[in-house]
Amino acid sequence: MLLSQKLLFNSVSVFDVIENQKKRLGDELHHLASFRLDDDGLPERLATEFGISVPVLDEEKKYARKRPTEIDVSRNPMSAILYGHSGPHYVKGTELSIFVPFSGDPEVFEVRPASFDFNPPRGDVVGTELCLTYNFVENVNLDEYQRAITSVKKYLDWLRPSAAQLSKELEQQARNMIQERKRQEMGQAKALEALGIPIIDEVPSSPGPGASARQHVKTAGKTPRANQTGWDVFISHASEDKDDIARPLANALEGAGVAVWYDEFSLRLGDSLRQSIDRGLSGSRYGAVILSPHFFEKHWPQQELNGLATREVGGRKVILPIWHRVRFEDVRNYSPTLADRIAVSTVEGLDKVVQKIVEAIR
Repeated sequence: MLLSQKLLFNSVSVFDVIENQKKRLGDELHHLASFRLDDDGLPERLATEFGISVPVLDEEKKYARKRPTEIDVSRNPMSAILYGHSGPHYVKGTELSIFVPFSGDPEVFEVRPASFDFNPPRGDVVGTELCLTYNFVENVNLDEYQRAITSVKKYLDWLRPSAAQLSKELEQQARNMIQERKRQEMGQAKALEALGIPIIDEVPSSPGPGASARQHVKTAGKTPRANQTGWDVFISHASEDKDDIARPLANALEGAGVAVWYDEFSLRLGDSLRQSIDRGLSGSRYGAVILSPHFFEKHWPQQELNGLATREVGGRKVILPIWHRVRFEDVRNYSPTLADRIAVSTVEGLDKVVQKIVEAIR
């Protein structure tokens, strides 16, 4: 008997997902640094990043777990005959959970395809495994499992044409937006050049009382840091590492044309710290995490790391580890999964750290 698990493929329409992904790609390109628009492979990568990665089941690697349980057999029409009454009656049985690994985006199991029937499958998604759970008293009948897995495959196949079409549309959308951005920026450059006066594309974060008026000039259309809604990199760090590495790294990345969420750049007087950090975590494509002895001791940076980790679904890379005054053993003792990632160490110098981050986000 199949347990009453979550109804799959029923939370959101594929049409809503398609529109949402197109909007997200548009927002991404709107805030993307200009120097990245010349990357010929950018449209394809954006189409992959914002597309629908329909899961593929790997039934050859399925496995099962069992545990004893109590089963109410009163729903069986023969219960009154077998057990002498029609009310709830519990007997000892077995709960069998069958796990089927898959590759692809786990969230796709919540998407209702364009074609569907009125009997969608039930199950649970645990990490990158589909779980179907059954109860039985004596003999297990796998016919229910086979029907359920056949239904899951049918729904996934119904989603694939929409995913393929979305990929094409996203790539074309990216190409059109990049072309339009370049056209607009070329027009702006020509207009500024026609003014015949120097333009300084820099706004100091805290100009001193003796700063010249030239330092306050903004390029037309440049968004102030505090008003941004999208960033390339979120810098997560312990406050003790601010002077030593976090602030120099943030400044160097901005100098390389990277849009950076860094507390000193992005927080203003009166801002809610938690809300601002949540906005930075959700609005940044990557998180540069400065792992240090101070980081391991602090609660708040670890919360930021947890927030970044929740976005790493479907194999997507978000966390960019930076080792600062730590060794492999230190990182492994803190988190074996983080120790397994390719990282850059500050012993290689700030320029090398910036180079590696820029390479990763392109």
